[in-house]
Amino acid sequence: MTVLNPSCAEESFIPLRQAGGFHHLVVHADPAALQERIETSWEFPGDAARSESVRAYRRRRARDYQQAAADWMHAAGHVIDTSALTPEQTLEAALAHLHLTAAGRPRLPEAPQA
Repeated sequence: MTVLNPSCAEESFIPLRQAGGFHHLVVHADPAALQERIETSWEFPGDAARSESVRAYRRRRARDYQQAAADWMHAAGHVIDTSALTPEQTLEAALAHLHLTAAGRPRLPEAPQA
């Protein structure tokens, strides 16, 4: 979940920290990579209008994320820069940070080739 407001984030994080085992991971993509991902996403295959509606929302929110990242988010959590990573590599980076292994977990499906 992405929480852009630091006050809301802290309000959510406090009980999670108190419960133990909480890790704030920031899964980051640089602006160019994020824009490319937005433009090539199809949340509703076969429905161009609905997919474009989601892309438009994501475009509008990208600047909000970039501002939160610069203001507080990157300083408050462990950043995994996914700009050049596959989903599998991103998962591996998160597991490594958490000192976990991938043994026994199912592999992510391969992305369709264009």
